[in-house]
Amino acid sequence: MEEKQSYKIIPLLTNEKEMYKFYEFVLNIGYEVKVFNKKKDSNIYKYFLPVIRDYMFWTFNLNSVEKFNKLNKEMQAAVCNNYSCTLFEKDNMIIVAFSTGIVFIIGNDSKEAEKIKEYDGLLDISKINIDTDKVYKVDTKEVEDLYIYVITLYKYVTLNKLDKAMENKDNFDKNRNEFVKFIQSIYSKKITEHLSGNKMENDLEQKLGLDKLYISVENKFDILYRNIKLDSHNTMFRIIIILLVVLIIIGTINLGNYLM
Repeated sequence: MEEKQSYKIIPLLTNEKEMYKFYEFVLNIGYEVKVFNKKKDSNIYKYFLPVIRDYMFWTFNLNSVEKFNKLNKEMQAAVCNNYSCTLFEKDNMIIVAFSTGIVFIIGNDSKEAEKIKEYDGLLDISKINIDTDKVYKVDTKEVEDLYIYVITLYKYVTLNKLDKAMENKDNFDKNRNEFVKFIQSIYSKKITEHLSGNKMENDLEQKLGLDKLYISVENKFDILYRNIKLDSHNTMFRIIIILLVVLIIIGTINLGNYLM
């Protein structure tokens, strides 16, 4: 009987505009892009719905593995930069890197995890309300469970990131677009048709408080939207008042000239 494996998961945050630099970094310290095969990894291919496979496991559709492997690290990083998520592997360690700058280190080799943390482009993830002392851990026999946990944890970190970003009303349009894209691309999508997978996802969402967090982000979005609309209305009102004052002054001057 297959024994459970224990996976430790560490979330990191980096600049989403420079993800290609992170890809180059992990490739240069010995990691390789994890290439999925429809036959060898048929359990994963069949388990996850197409929208999730396209979002997380783009290498299932890699036309030529041999050609990709012959590319230098810089070119491989450039290819990875075209996708929403890329997985890297080295020995018993896995890195799941999302294009949004959210990264997960998966494995129990603390020394190897520290090497990844040496990347100088990392941001302080605690600023988006992620507890850096908290250990996220999965004990499972099936690798599919691990990926369900990662997807759910990704939603959690993303919502925290958006929740913090919504505090800056000057970036409202950018944050609104990111929020909408996140909902449409992954948050609202069903992961699998397997009942056990759906139950695990729902249990994790409750444990992480995803519904409450989503409502918080949505409420901030609504409040900012109303305030911006109100500010716009008040600004227009002030402009109209100023124009009326100017017109009255001009009319008074013209009337005075007419009477003189």
